[in-house]
Amino acid sequence: MKRKYVWIYSSYAVAAIVVGLCFFVNRWRTAQRHAYVPEDLSAEYAAWGIDADGMKEFVALPVHLPYNPIASRLGIDMFTSKKMGPYSRSCVSCHPQSGGGADGRRHSGVFTRPAYNAVFGKYYLHDGSISNFPDLVRCMIEDTRFIGAGSLSNAVARLNADGRIRKRFETHYGDGNFVGTNLVDSIVNFSRTLMTANGPFDRFCGGRDALDAERLAGFEQFKARRCARCHSGPSLGTRVVTEDGVRVPSLRGLSKRGIYQANGSLYSDLAAAVAMMPGSDFEDDDKSRLSLLAFLRCL
Repeated sequence: MKRKYVWIYSSYAVAAIVVGLCFFVNRWRTAQRHAYVPEDLSAEYAAWGIDADGMKEFVALPVHLPYNPIASRLGIDMFTSKKMGPYSRSCVSCHPQSGGGADGRRHSGVFTRPAYNAVFGKYYLHDGSISNFPDLVRCMIEDTRFIGAGSLSNAVARLNADGRIRKRFETHYGDGNFVGTNLVDSIVNFSRTLMTANGPFDRFCGGRDALDAERLAGFEQFKARRCARCHSGPSLGTRVVTEDGVRVPSLRGLSKRGIYQANGSLYSDLAAAVAMMPGSDFEDDDKSRLSLLAFLRCL
């Protein structure tokens, strides 16, 4: 009998310790949330030509980014070319210029992320495993889930069969310089032209009276509900990977999309997608919910 009671009391003790640990972990997480400090983006803002305090969470997209026009013209042809890989796929196959640069279809279990404003990201792919935009372009060319060339040299070899393409690259980059790094560079230069700048929120961030009363109320809801913890910076996202290993998407260009989740769950209704987010319980306050949706649609 004594052993039985020892076992029972030991179980109670273990349960108490677990509850206590859960309590302290929750308190620690709460403290971390309250201690949140916006990310310092000074260096990146300077590189993008954004005139803003580096600690500022909300900034207007620049009207244009520095890019090489000749390389960009090469890049748009490479973006649409089906010759780089063995599957007759191109970048534009999944990233058409309509729909914010995403086809709204699922590939390898996730939905295509928009090509527009992609250069402002910090993390790429669904799991945020790439943190450099040129590396993302390389992955798109090489990976069998996408264009599937296997390597940049394979892609160049396939394109090299067209002497006109080789000549254009060598005219710009120099003789003998039709190589994989310059193939990537051309697409990067083109991608720097894919932006949704000068929208209502950009004009508002630039000091202009560009948000009506409903959108302005929605912006206040956005801030009050701490959405900026994950959705800040020029792209309003793509700078955080969640505890579940999912990259937080950009909110830019939401009105042009038909898909609002990239984790394999189809949400074609923005209101349904917002309802899945933390802090989205509006109870009976439908006015606040609608104002937040109006704000999101102007991004």
